[in-house]
Amino acid sequence: MSVGCAGLLRSAHGRRRGRTDGRRFLLRRAVPGYLGSARARLERARLAAGLRKVPPRPPWAGYVHVHVKMDLVYGLVWLLTVLLEGISGQGVYAPPTVRIVHSGLACNIEEERYSERVYTIREGETLELTCLVTGHPRPQIRWTKTAGSASDRFQDSSVFNETLRITNIQRHQGGRYYCKAENGLGSPAIKSIRVDVYYLDDPVVTVHQSIGEAKEQFYYERTVFLRCVANSNPPVRYSWRRGQEVLLQGSDKGVEIYEPFFTQGETKILKLKNLRPQDYANYSCIASVRNVCNIPDKMVSFRLSNKTASPSIKLLVDDPIVVNPGEAVTLVCVTTGGEPAPTLTWVRSFGTLPEKTVLNGGTLTIPAITSEDAGTYSCIANNNVGNPAKKSTNIIVRALKKGRFWITPDPYHKDDNIQIGREVKISCQVEAVPSEELTFSWFKNGRPLRSSERMVITQTDPDVSPGTTNLDIIDLKFTDFGTYTCVASLKGGGISDISIDVNISSSTDPPAVEPAFLEIRQGQDRSVTMSCRVLRAYPIRVLTYEWRLGNKLLRTGQFDSQEYTEYPVKSLSNENYGVYNCSIINEAGAGRCSFLVTGKAYAPEFYYDTYNPVWQNRHRVYSYSLQWTQMNPDAVDRIVAYRLGIRQAGQQRWWEQEIKINGNIQKGELITYNLTELIKPEAYEVRLTPLTKFGEGDSTIRVIKYSAPVNPHLREFHCGFEDGNICLFTQDDTDNFDWTKQSTATRNTKYTPNTGPNADRSGSKEGFYMYIETSRPRLEGEKARLLSPVFSIAPKNPYGPTNTAYCFSFFYHMYGQHIGVLNVYLRLKGQTTIENPLWSSSGNKGQRWNEAHVNIYPITSFQLIFEGIRGPGIEGDIAIDDVSIAEGECAKQDLTTKNSVDGAVGILVHLWLFPVIVLISILSPRR
Repeated sequence: MSVGCAGLLRSAHGRRRGRTDGRRFLLRRAVPGYLGSARARLERARLAAGLRKVPPRPPWAGYVHVHVKMDLVYGLVWLLTVLLEGISGQGVYAPPTVRIVHSGLACNIEEERYSERVYTIREGETLELTCLVTGHPRPQIRWTKTAGSASDRFQDSSVFNETLRITNIQRHQGGRYYCKAENGLGSPAIKSIRVDVYYLDDPVVTVHQSIGEAKEQFYYERTVFLRCVANSNPPVRYSWRRGQEVLLQGSDKGVEIYEPFFTQGETKILKLKNLRPQDYANYSCIASVRNVCNIPDKMVSFRLSNKTASPSIKLLVDDPIVVNPGEAVTLVCVTTGGEPAPTLTWVRSFGTLPEKTVLNGGTLTIPAITSEDAGTYSCIANNNVGNPAKKSTNIIVRALKKGRFWITPDPYHKDDNIQIGREVKISCQVEAVPSEELTFSWFKNGRPLRSSERMVITQTDPDVSPGTTNLDIIDLKFTDFGTYTCVASLKGGGISDISIDVNISSSTDPPAVEPAFLEIRQGQDRSVTMSCRVLRAYPIRVLTYEWRLGNKLLRTGQFDSQEYTEYPVKSLSNENYGVYNCSIINEAGAGRCSFLVTGKAYAPEFYYDTYNPVWQNRHRVYSYSLQWTQMNPDAVDRIVAYRLGIRQAGQQRWWEQEIKINGNIQKGELITYNLTELIKPEAYEVRLTPLTKFGEGDSTIRVIKYSAPVNPHLREFHCGFEDGNICLFTQDDTDNFDWTKQSTATRNTKYTPNTGPNADRSGSKEGFYMYIETSRPRLEGEKARLLSPVFSIAPKNPYGPTNTAYCFSFFYHMYGQHIGVLNVYLRLKGQTTIENPLWSSSGNKGQRWNEAHVNIYPITSFQLIFEGIRGPGIEGDIAIDDVSIAEGECAKQDLTTKNSVDGAVGILVHLWLFPVIVLISILSPRR
């Protein structure tokens, strides 16, 4: 048994919180940086103010009871607290709150613009939005876009994650994004941010000509319009050049520049009136968005000559083309005119061209054509002069598909069954291409059928129901029962026939019932009633039922006019728990309702909003404040205890003990239990099972990881990347791509195999770590850089050594045949352009986590930088976890490198504590 587990079982102490009925309150020992919700702060202020005081408990209890007289000020504080806590009546259950923070590659972020947040990003960059939530039970998160589901616009796996990440964002993905958090309490919490995607497409110049005849003259005026179009956001600005000459409105009488009214600034037209010899030249259109988001200007040129003409083409194929599946089809398109020389493009009327299509200039070939390749194919010639020329042909692929049948009357309807002496109609329908070649044949038990007086074969009008044939059986006899086959074929052969078999016989339908299964949880000595309802059955006149508990017959009977049967249990006991089956029977079979009646308690719900759960922080061990509420505590018998199981992550053995519970647990009541003597920085799996006099209830499991608070002069920092803000680490804006927060349980199902971790450093599938994704479009040598918070060094001892030593350690995972390089740098305060190398490693290290230790000797504030460099292929993911900085040099056996650099470590100060202490000092009575 490990030291951590032994200490846990010896010194853990449980308690409950959440009552305001005048009982004793328990005040936790002061822990630096301990904060909670607004209500928790009011409770601590009330206790610190001296609401009650009782004799102290033994030191091992870890608490102090306070009891003093109440004066007017303290009475008002107490009254205000009770009112606030009594408003909800839900204990620690709290509706969700939500806040959106952003990272990634933004051009600009406007926090307020007409009461909305706007996030501007360049097309092709990475959008990353994080939804930070609080509330209990833990809220479920869903991202949506423009009041609709966002799953059709980005990966499904990111829709329900806290972080929404869209790599290579496209223009259609701009819009308003909503983060919705809900946990069943109150209204869902919703926050939104508008994403504006900036882009500039290559401009396109098209030429249009007009020829007007002058009155009573024998010459023509020829006018040419050069139209420049570019899609962009924000709106584009255009400029024109003729050769090297910049053309402006009014600079040349033969030139007019204007924007058509209907284009809203998307188009700029250069009009050349009554063409002159100097107008035959090179023209350039420059499109610009003023370098927003570093988008460069783009230019397109066109050569205008006296031979400029629109295109014309000709198709050298028949229309339509009828072929069998598997044949090769070749379409030939040639140009017959146009200057400049037109480009030829083949398109399909619906969808894209088949992947197997072979294009060679104007020739299109489809080898081994299939029915899916059928449709209209068009050849388009375009040289940006006038309108494109277009010629089309239709390819028809002969096929038979989607055969179906139906029977009149419908034998599957309980009130309309096949009966001897009635007329029965069998209809058979097939989709055929081309439909005019379709023929039908009918068979009974494999023998051909011909139309007769009692068996009439007809074909439905193609305009009413195309591809349909009917077989009418007049005055159905017993000898007509059998298997009827409808065979569809195409004239000329070459296509496989379709056969549809229909069985005509007398039919029955066993009962269909509900519920098929229902779980009922109820405590002992309480009543329960089970009900089984008949949905449909044929015949309905012979229906009986029987109730059983296991194999024991409880009751039988027969239905009269009712549609359900019930079985009550007036007082539950151990003998009454189990699986109850109600069987409803007719001559066709039986339908069954099953009820599981149990006294098992529901699973507890862990509370994740505990502020700073690490409440005792010593050199090698830590204590964790585990908190939870009980789901539906009144549904079953009183919970008398919880069975607590704990094991170090990655190990097999569970250590268990019971936590006794006195009195009834209220809905929303927060229960706290301190886990002590946990070994740093190990993670633990915790399993909690409620116990009643019935026995064990449903269990729930969570993972706890050590994460030291960032407080002044704590002498230690630890980050397991479990919290939403990843311990204040940030992405470097100067790198090529970003580090990603990941866990094995939430990673994309399309992840690259043979690289990356299969669990976090502690062995947990649910634990998080940071890693670089090296799949495409990443290239060899690209870098991702992760920056730590800025650390301040602890105050120097004037009589001690000049520099304080710190041990910097972390876990790294480098598995894959294309692993690149992982570097760690130290950046000192005031030296933003100088980075001192601390540690480096490269190449495949195997499917395991490795630990690195480095001594640093700080003289000023500093940052740590993790730099991952992509290797030669996609199997090169690098991960890091459990980053630690502790005062004192590393143990000699732990050191992995002799490199050391002067730096500094420190932790942020909670400045808000000072005014709170001053206020309490003023209100406290003088002794």
